[in-house]
Amino acid sequence: MHRLTALALSVPLLLGLPRAATAQSPGAKPSEYLYIVTITVKAGAVPAYESFTKKIVAGAEKIGAAQHWTAWMVNIGGPGRTFDIVLPFDKWSEVDGWTFVPQILTKAYGEAEGRRIMAAGSATIEHQETSVLRLLPGLSVRPDAFNPRAGYIHLFVTEVEPGMVPAWEAYIAKLKAAQEKTTQFTSVVRRVSVLGSSNTYATAIPFSKFAERDSWPVNDELMESTYGKAQADSLDGVRLRATRNARQMVLMLRPELSRMRAGPAEASR
Repeated sequence: MHRLTALALSVPLLLGLPRAATAQSPGAKPSEYLYIVTITVKAGAVPAYESFTKKIVAGAEKIGAAQHWTAWMVNIGGPGRTFDIVLPFDKWSEVDGWTFVPQILTKAYGEAEGRRIMAAGSATIEHQETSVLRLLPGLSVRPDAFNPRAGYIHLFVTEVEPGMVPAWEAYIAKLKAAQEKTTQFTSVVRRVSVLGSSNTYATAIPFSKFAERDSWPVNDELMESTYGKAQADSLDGVRLRATRNARQMVLMLRPELSRMRAGPAEASR
């Protein structure tokens, strides 16, 4: 199963940190792309990893780096000790302007100390995986940029059978149409992998409190009420045949590991 990945600032490679999305008010369009990596930290190394990430945040602030990011931790449904950090971008030309993590550390703390911090942080990492996801506005429901006040994201990740991609997207289009008829989802953002795992689709639903989930409609019931039982059963059959692997998880925002630029909504808090 290829889970959603998010760009970890602490990877032991020269990964660039792009100019990331600001904390936007509701209604703002999501970024076109997400450059992402998942980092699994070694057992017992979580405090050291978090300390390392905080040094990157502080270093970026010290040198006035332009890039900003949001940091996440798998909360339910995924592997433990897994941290995700997300940096969005709209144009590939932005990648050319990224600043390497080691450069941030060297400029902020000096060459010797920067190298020491990088080596110590890299030693906490057990596994990393990277990918890039592209926004699917035509398959999303009221797609808004993430509001940091939400605090959580329910994530659905589906690896689709290669020959079933058109059928899968047709099913999602039907599901989107049904979801648009309810106000119980404020926003459902869908993306597809363009680098990394092929034929992998991700759906993100933000929420602030777990109690909100009590009012979320079940997809099967929603499809049946919209299309009738016979058609809903047929569509569910398409979903099952198209799905090679699937996983759901909840990600929790870690603001102390993030570097978010305050937008109008955040500045007024």
